Amino acid sequence: MTNEELRQRNQSRRIFQIGFVTPDIEKSMQQWIDVLGVGPWTVLTFTEATMKNMKVNGRLIDQPFKFLIAATQVGDMQVELIQPVYGPTHLGEFLAARGGGFHHIKERVANKDIPGFLSQLAKNGVGVLQTGDFDVDVHYHLDTESKLDFIYEIGNCAAVDLPPGMAATYPPEK
Repeated sequence: MTNEELRQRNQSRRIFQIGFVTPDIEKSMQQWIDVLGVGPWTVLTFTEATMKNMKVNGRLIDQPFKFLIAATQVGDMQVELIQPVYGPTHLGEFLAARGGGFHHIKERVANKDIPGFLSQLAKNGVGVLQTGDFDVDVHYHLDTESKLDFIYEIGNCAAVDLPPGMAATYPPEK
């Protein structure tokens, strides 16, 4: 692609999120609040009951898993903290191998464009580390670390109407 073609292509793209893996999500949320003034956080628990079609390295996960997600908006960017708790997830493998820290950048990709995006990446030798559906929201953690030094994530970034009790806020309202 020429530089102008790259400029044109990138004008319509949107980086939606930056994500970090942590061994202690509550401690991390509090540090973001104390050090940077970033929060409050929406905290969700993902298990086999809430995350459907969970696949790790192409294999459908049929055993219990749990990870916690905390998200907050900073301008037009979402910051996500992830704590793997148990079960076979790419997130747990990442934490065990590298410890906590920067994990991914997520690009918003429309549902209709996801298959083509994944196909093009496959041609470039990039596979999917982890995928799953949370209601209408879908994510794909891509195997880009050896090429980019970080995980690239794509997903539709769909708004989910959370049922009562599904999410908590940190810090809790007083």
